Amino acid sequence: MEKLIEFRETLLFYRDPANGKRDNRRMNGNDGPGPLLISARRELLKQLLALQEEVGLQLISPEELLLIQQMWKAARDPDDGRGVARIVNKQRGIIMGTDLNELNRLREMEEEVAREKGIDAETLRRMLAKVEEYSESHRAHGLPDDLLNILKDDLQNQTAGAKI
Repeated sequence: MEKLIEFRETLLFYRDPANGKRDNRRMNGNDGPGPLLISARRELLKQLLALQEEVGLQLISPEELLLIQQMWKAARDPDDGRGVARIVNKQRGIIMGTDLNELNRLREMEEEVAREKGIDAETLRRMLAKVEEYSESHRAHGLPDDLLNILKDDLQNQTAGAKI
């Protein structure tokens, strides 16, 4: 139990905006402490998997790992869709069940659609991941707002990039 309590303290540390582990913008685009940065999420997942091995209890299921992978693809600073699989492979020595060839074909199709529609491929990927996240939870309440926020982020990043 001591190890679990220590991990809880780690989670509290990560939640504190002063520690630099959180985005400076909220999910709705307003200033303020936002979600954890993708780098912080990776750190926590590594620690959680190590803790799971150490205590011999299942703290996270394979299904939850796949859901995390989907959520990371929809993050503001998105993961490439293989981050969770790489962490699991490195920590446990287990290949996580995602087909790389299928992922590459999907990426090519996403890039083609993005070119045709004149939007950034990463923005399209984030939007698709968000739709998938909602479809897995069998709810749609909030989806339009989340998609709009992704588009706002993209526009804001394009504007910031044009100023540089």
